[in-house]
Amino acid sequence: MSSEENPYVFAAKIQKIWIMRCIDVPRDIGKAVRKEVGGNPKHIPVHGWIDGLAFENTLVPRGGGNYRFHLNSKIWRKLKIDAGDAVEVTMSLDREPREAVIPPDLVAELASTPKALAAFNAVTPSLRRHIVGWIDNAKQSRTRDKRIQFTVKRMLDRARKKQLKQTRKK
Repeated sequence: MSSEENPYVFAAKIQKIWIMRCIDVPRDIGKAVRKEVGGNPKHIPVHGWIDGLAFENTLVPRGGGNYRFHLNSKIWRKLKIDAGDAVEVTMSLDREPREAVIPPDLVAELASTPKALAAFNAVTPSLRRHIVGWIDNAKQSRTRDKRIQFTVKRMLDRARKKQLKQTRKK
């Protein structure tokens, strides 16, 4: 039975780790999710509700085969909850792809510089989504173009640093 048919529901206490708010997933639910996904994945995409407010998140390891997820400030501020408060979590695996749709103008600029394209493809999916969102949020086309050029430059810098690191290891 998949979590889509029967979501995982549990009560949890919000914890504060440095400035982040986190929710620890109960061990038995973590094992069930890991079994449903198969293997021992490091990051597991999930979605659901916290006290009735929808969320999309990623389970991350917290040690000993257990998982937690970080609570976005938009959620805990909207619900007027904080560290120490108890919440009800309803959670399911998120099987939808989370890859960002790369805008054509960014694709064209990256494709003209293969090293930048390779570096862009090497970054994590969440960083790619962040970069695409930053570019898409530009209000003027001139700003958008500057952000695209900046992204290509940063990706070339990343590629150069990676190459330097590899040559030093030899």
